[in-house]
Amino acid sequence: MYVVTGATGRTGSAVVDELVRAGHGVRALGRSARGLASAAAGAEPVVAEPTDAQALAAACHGAEGVYVMVQPNYIPDSPDFAAHQHRIVEAMTVALAAAGVRRVVTLSSWGADQEAGTGPVAGLHRLERRTNTLDAAVTHLRAGYFMENLLGQVESIRRDGRVAAPFTPDLPMPFIAAEDVGRAAARHLVGPTPARPGAPEVVELHGERDLSMAEVTSVIGRLADLPGLRYVQQSIERFVAEQRAAGASANVAGLMAEVARSINSGHIAARQPRSAATTTPTTIETFVVHGLLPALRTGPPEQAAR
Repeated sequence: MYVVTGATGRTGSAVVDELVRAGHGVRALGRSARGLASAAAGAEPVVAEPTDAQALAAACHGAEGVYVMVQPNYIPDSPDFAAHQHRIVEAMTVALAAAGVRRVVTLSSWGADQEAGTGPVAGLHRLERRTNTLDAAVTHLRAGYFMENLLGQVESIRRDGRVAAPFTPDLPMPFIAAEDVGRAAARHLVGPTPARPGAPEVVELHGERDLSMAEVTSVIGRLADLPGLRYVQQSIERFVAEQRAAGASANVAGLMAEVARSINSGHIAARQPRSAATTTPTTIETFVVHGLLPALRTGPPEQAAR
């Protein structure tokens, strides 16, 4: 039996689906019974708060392996999002140790090799560091930039005929689909275990190919039949102002700005060379057709990217 945390999210639900289809027993953890009912079909649903170490330990008891993720989507009005991440990391680490889990696969991120200066990715650096202390074989999957983040551009595309973000237009980034991350996590959970206690494995996931925001915008314009669609690089100040106007706290807006600065400067970057092991199948064209274009017609789904 395998345990999947964050089972109602995009990566977690993909992990559940992959494991169930392969015939494995799955215990799906989430904060909402209703959400689990729709996102974790075929799995045993368990409602547990991500900061409740006792409940998490009970849910992980007897598991062959656990997929671990820290809630990646911001709580917009959080006065201290890093502290929120810290509480989840500590509860999960305590729970995994108490349950005696021997196989752990974490959802990490490109940039998690850096201790600071990376916004919320610093919380995933801490996740890696803390789970490395477990008496378990640990694999950290450092995913690239999620294609699903483009769903936040729907209103800008509709209203202004542009994609607007704070990233340098021609900077290549490892765009990846959340579903591919989840399927990779499932394969690592049930496959051979190259990692051993005290020697964690790090695997970057780079997506199908690197793309700049200018290239992504060109793909969207072509497939959406919007030949005039353009990419506009926002200033950090403008980006922060828009986030604040949308209800983000000063803390959260500052963390988001830190991510943008870090990507533009190369502080957040892929470190491993692209290979068959780091490349995943979903192309940006596939995502635009099946993910972004429906959202342009109906509005983006209210679901966390991960």
